[in-house]
Amino acid sequence: MASKPWTLGSIRDMNLQLQAACREPGCGWTASYDVNKMIAEFGADCELPTGQGGLACDDCGAPVDFGLVALKKSA
Repeated sequence: MASKPWTLGSIRDMNLQLQAACREPGCGWTASYDVNKMIAEFGADCELPTGQGGLACDDCGAPVDFGLVALKKSA
């Protein structure tokens, strides 16, 4: 059974932070994305890219892996 792709809206609704890291060993490039800003530009239904053809590292051009990090709940 195929899993449903993550959308920007589902990431926001689950209070998660979207991060990316270069797959190339030794590169070390990482980035954190402002999900609300991305939703304003691309819409809440925008799906994260998966597989080939996703984003490339800003430093070396290698493929990028996405990760989701739980954010601390605000008081």
